[in-house]
Amino acid sequence: MSTMAAPPSDAPTPDDGPGGRNDWATTSIDRVVDVVERLRSATTQPAITAVRTVVHGVFVAFCLIAALVLGSIGIFRLLDVAIPGESWSAHLALGATLSALGAWFWSRRTPRS
Repeated sequence: MSTMAAPPSDAPTPDDGPGGRNDWATTSIDRVVDVVERLRSATTQPAITAVRTVVHGVFVAFCLIAALVLGSIGIFRLLDVAIPGESWSAHLALGATLSALGAWFWSRRTPRS
């Protein structure tokens, strides 16, 4: 079994230019890329994060509102089936419950100073 010998230390690497010298264009481009990445991470990234947070918040708010509306409709239909009579009885029960809940919240408020 033969083993490969390591290349001599003075052999040019793929990153070196002709004659074994570093290519100044490559190093200057690397520096520019590093500066641009640092600048982007300091300026653009916080703005992207803030906008992403706002968009996700609006999406969650729409989902919660839709769930609240659909839940209210489901509760009304359940009351309409469970309580004997026409739909006025479901309206009466739901209205009384929501009025009592509103009166309780009103009594818990803090007065403005």
